[in-house]
Amino acid sequence: MAGIVEQLDSKIAELFASWNIYTTIIAVVLAALIIYPLIFWDEPDTHPLLLARQAQPSPVRHPGESATYRSIEVPHGYPLKSGLNVKDAGAPKWTAGRDGDLRDIWREAVKGIPTEAGTSSTAMIMSVYGYDAAVEHDLADMTKAINTIGKHFQQTGAHNVAIYLPNSTEYLAALFGKLAYQHIRTSLY
Repeated sequence: MAGIVEQLDSKIAELFASWNIYTTIIAVVLAALIIYPLIFWDEPDTHPLLLARQAQPSPVRHPGESATYRSIEVPHGYPLKSGLNVKDAGAPKWTAGRDGDLRDIWREAVKGIPTEAGTSSTAMIMSVYGYDAAVEHDLADMTKAINTIGKHFQQTGAHNVAIYLPNSTEYLAALFGKLAYQHIRTSLY
């Protein structure tokens, strides 16, 4: 081990013994080539191909700054959309939807998405416990649990609820149940 350290020490001493102005210039140029791109970064924050069909850049920007991007559906100069834009059944196509909340999200999950074959494909909620197979949960049972929990919150008048059930269906049921009965007195589904 001492031999390796002594060899390394002699190589370093030999390098500095032969150091001159040309070595200094080469070292400074190499350091500048490495540090310059880190300090003067001129590429955009988001690659233009990623935003090609998703958004449009703002026409006005400050020099040296990236443009701000907005959705093609809401161009610059128009207010941003808020809420879920939920349209009730039977509402005309051109009317604006309401903001909606988590109850509307659950209703859409239970109702499903119409397919080309005319059937409806409902959402699936699955749990995976370690290396075991995935367990699918029935949405009707979860809806019952949500309504039961919500009615309990409504009857007891609970305003503050602490939930510690990360990544579980019970967490979803408690969250949707609390929010479903927070201001509305009707059942979720």
